[in-house]
Amino acid sequence: PAGLAVGFIYAQHIDPSFESNLPQAVGRHSQWPVRLLHEHHCVREGEVVIVPVSQVLDFADNSRLLKLDALWEGLYSPSIEHMMRNLARHYGPHCGVIVFSGMGEDGCVAAEYVLQQGAQVWTQSAESCVCSSMPDSVAQAGYSLISASPQGLANELVQYMLKTSVHNNDDIKRTKS
Repeated sequence: PAGLAVGFIYAQHIDPSFESNLPQAVGRHSQWPVRLLHEHHCVREGEVVIVPVSQVLDFADNSRLLKLDALWEGLYSPSIEHMMRNLARHYGPHCGVIVFSGMGEDGCVAAEYVLQQGAQVWTQSAESCVCSSMPDSVAQAGYSLISASPQGLANELVQYMLKTSVHNNDDIKRTKS
């Protein structure tokens, strides 16, 4: 829903010639704007930034997104493994990963690292996937904390963000008015 205090980084294996079409394809079912990285260099609450296909995405100390002059590791671009490690290394428990429908096992090894950094790893349920091998590999390895349909994952995210918001405000002193 609109107003959720989170931003998304979206990585999908795709031919570079189709990268410019991803914002429209990804955004057609969302209230949130979906942008390519070159449009600006940060992720803001309430928006989705597409991970570049041909260049590695990393993060600066000021949380700006950095497109490096380096190729992704592995067979696929962008590498979900590499992206997840960069994200968890920089943000630790202040990030999370959702592995959606996809082929192969890209992301499975990095999921363990993400959890070790204190972040959440969730997966799309097999029955709701077009191709479930990516989320299945993460879930079967024991790294998925929640598995649900996209709608179920969205509901879980709203609940998680509400709990996180309440927890982060526990140190606020309240006085009677």
